This record gives sequence, C-alpha cells and structure tokens, in this order.
Amino acid sequence: MLGVCVAICFATGLTSHWIQHPPSWFYFPSDPPWLYRVSQGLHVITGTAAIPLILVKLQLVFPKMFARPVIGSPLRLLERGSIAVLVSSMIFQLFTGLMNTAQFYPWKFFFTTTHYAMSYVVVAALLVHIAVKLPIIHAAFRGPVDATAPIDNAPQGRHRVGAPS
Repeated sequence: MLGVCVAICFATGLTSHWIQHPPSWFYFPSDPPWLYRVSQGLHVITGTAAIPLILVKLQLVFPKMFARPVIGSPLRLLERGSIAVLVSSMIFQLFTGLMNTAQFYPWKFFFTTTHYAMSYVVVAALLVHIAVKLPIIHAAFRGPVDATAPIDNAPQGRHRVGAPS
C-alpha cells in the first residue's frame, strides 16, 4: 500500500510540476476545470495516507535494522545505504508535504523546488532497494507455496489456537 501511495504521489506531483512549468511536449487539458483539483487532492490524500503506512512499515522492519553484520558484503552495504536514503527522504517528503498543507514553513529552502527534487531521490532509492532485493523477490515468486507451513513462529509440536489438528 505504501508503494502505491508513493507511485500516485510521484505521478500527481510530476503532473503538477509540469502544469506549473510546462515542457514543450506536455499538454494538460483545461477542460474539465476540476481535473487539476482531483489530481492535487489525490496527491495530498495519498501523501497523508502514507504517513501511518510508513510508520507501520518501519515498525515491522525495525528489528532487521540492527541485524548483524551491519555492513558485511558490498551488496549488503548497498542495501543498507539505499534503505537509509529511502527512509530519510520519505520522512522528509512526508513531513514537508504535511507542513505545506498547513502552510507552515519553518525552513529556509523553497518548498516546491526541494519537494520536487527529493521526489526523485525517493524513487531512485526505492528502485535501488528493489534491485538489491530482486533475487529474494524472484526466489519467493519462483518457489512453491506451502499451504501447510505455519503462519506464525509457533514452535513445532504445538498447535496454534484455531488450527486444524
């Protein structure tokens, strides 16, 4: 769900930027007049919805952040670096976007330029993270689905509550 919110925010943010600073090849229809409002409403709604989603995601992966070895192989270093950039840039985007909706600007930089530039950092870090995890993703989709495997980490020999015996 977080990935869907990021994709929608990126697409609607690009649309907004191109409307305000149109490249020669870009055309946005002026009719119906409410189309831009829908686009920006979708941008704000999915950006706001991403805040609890990123908090849940961080809570789920928090124990893995301290897994040993911290660095290990070059691939592990790339994974950790992409996660650090992804999390920090996402938090930055969500915080500054939320402050923009409140029209509160406690920083010295111009919001729209920085928010636009950081969106590319988020997407790039996300693509690097997916590329690093691609072998794991591929193995998960390629392997068989074992319907009898326990969902939780219940010890072997014990039955889960509600599980068929």
